[in-house]
Amino acid sequence: MRGRFILILLVLACAHKAPPIAKDRLSPKLIRIEVLNSRQLQLTFSENIDTAALTIDSIAITSAADTLDVLQAYPSLSASEVVLITESMKNVVYDIRGAIFDEAENKGNFENSFSGSVMPDTISPWVVGHSQGRNKNEFFLRFSEAMDTTSLAFSVIPRRVFIPVFTNSRYIRFVPETPGESLGFDTTYYLYLKNATDISGNRTSPFVTAITPDTVYRPVILQGKTVLDDTLGKNGLALLERTLPVAIALVQKGEFGFEVRDSLPFDVKIICDGFSGTATVRAGEDNIVILKRGRIEIDPIID
Repeated sequence: MRGRFILILLVLACAHKAPPIAKDRLSPKLIRIEVLNSRQLQLTFSENIDTAALTIDSIAITSAADTLDVLQAYPSLSASEVVLITESMKNVVYDIRGAIFDEAENKGNFENSFSGSVMPDTISPWVVGHSQGRNKNEFFLRFSEAMDTTSLAFSVIPRRVFIPVFTNSRYIRFVPETPGESLGFDTTYYLYLKNATDISGNRTSPFVTAITPDTVYRPVILQGKTVLDDTLGKNGLALLERTLPVAIALVQKGEFGFEVRDSLPFDVKIICDGFSGTATVRAGEDNIVILKRGRIEIDPIID
């Protein structure tokens, strides 16, 4: 009996003993180089890269005649991909060498070559991530590629003075300039990105997002349509007002929508490709806005 008891204890002890967790000791490898245009190339590695440890000083690009300076390095849409921003390339063969670290801090040295491109970057950047919804006290935007940090133009509605803070060339926060410009708990705020350009001068499309510090926010949706000569209007902007601007939205294929907090009437201004219109609108109604030829300048209203 005693022997059987000892045997059971041994079996239980062995059952709870797991093999040790294997530590990642493999160095990351460069598996592909893709030249995107005359100023950008993408490096794909065998595993996810520690981008916090990535520096441009750890990468060198040379040709037989000169050196191609690396101006920026940042993670692409995948954690195993890195995009390099360089000076304008020439149509020559370049050698690239450098060092990177994976997420387990294994160092990987790489060396390869690629053919330079003189094709200009003509692809517009776009927003790939943004703040939205309740329980938010500041805005952020994440772009698809490196941006010109001096090109930004934006407004916060209802009016607040915010300043842009680039964490890196793709990620930007918008924070109150002073404590007095902080967002009010019982209000929904809209960020209208008027313009931003990448490092090659390609512009983003206008973009709008809305946030509120309110933690129990339950929005009412106000929707409407614009009509031009009995057809849906084109793309543009819709500005919602109660004496002062309180919200902004994109007009897309003649339709617009806002998150509001009640079903009382608002005034709306529509600015749409050389045409404009005004109307009184409210949540739960059809809200048809007739457009006429004539332009309303929106900047003096919201800035």
